[in-house]
Amino acid sequence: MAAPPRNRIGELLVKARVLDDLQLRSALARHDQWGGRLSRIITDMGITDEETVINAIAHGTGTQRLHLGNITRDAGALAKVDVSLAEQKGVFPVTLKDNGKTLVLAMADPTDLNTVDQVAARARARIVIVVASDREIEHAILRHYRGQEPVMSTRYTGNPQKQQPSDLGDEEEFKVVDMSGNTVVKRIADVAPSQAAAANTAAPTAGGSSAADLLDEILADGPAPAGLTAEEMQRLETVRVNQEKSSKILRAMLELLLEKGALSQRELANRMRS
Repeated sequence: MAAPPRNRIGELLVKARVLDDLQLRSALARHDQWGGRLSRIITDMGITDEETVINAIAHGTGTQRLHLGNITRDAGALAKVDVSLAEQKGVFPVTLKDNGKTLVLAMADPTDLNTVDQVAARARARIVIVVASDREIEHAILRHYRGQEPVMSTRYTGNPQKQQPSDLGDEEEFKVVDMSGNTVVKRIADVAPSQAAAANTAAPTAGGSSAADLLDEILADGPAPAGLTAEEMQRLETVRVNQEKSSKILRAMLELLLEKGALSQRELANRMRS
């Protein structure tokens, strides 16, 4: 039997204990089916968060980790790489050094040497690689090439306590994918009102509660403690708002599982109350 194809990023993440062999095989299967960069697939699947993946890649490859949120626009560097190539390959030219002879290039996958060679040939410069996340690179392209400010999104990582906000704006985004790999729900806005209405009218369980009722029971807010300062009250309100967002995401997922027959109302009730 032929050995499966190697993926250096995958091997690196397993070695760093960011994911295990079974999770890597699952991510590689989705990569083979849908394409894209493995690091992004891993975070989209909720295996771990984006920062953990990027830090592990930077450490494992001995490459500098660079956050792109506050970098200064370098027109000379941008001129070296066409925006279509930057978007296609998922790279961003950060700055020029050595009188234009060296280009600092941000990549999510520093092991992609074919892309490095292609950029070097077009830029006619030596390439120094730094590591940044796919999200940061996309936002840097929007901001510095196209003069657009990216909209804030919250990527769902499988853990409501580990939402990853992006740079600017106020729209929350996550992704629910069915067994065929199709995106069923993408944004929190898609959950309401249709998904919320479905949650409120879901079939009752043996105990007389719908999935939404059970979730409300667990996430129910109690009265705020007395004697809190204004700052403490503000923090408490932030927690409450984040809890509501997490509740919407969980409702969408639960209703999708019920709709697809992946679990029953009785099983859901028993698991959530155990």
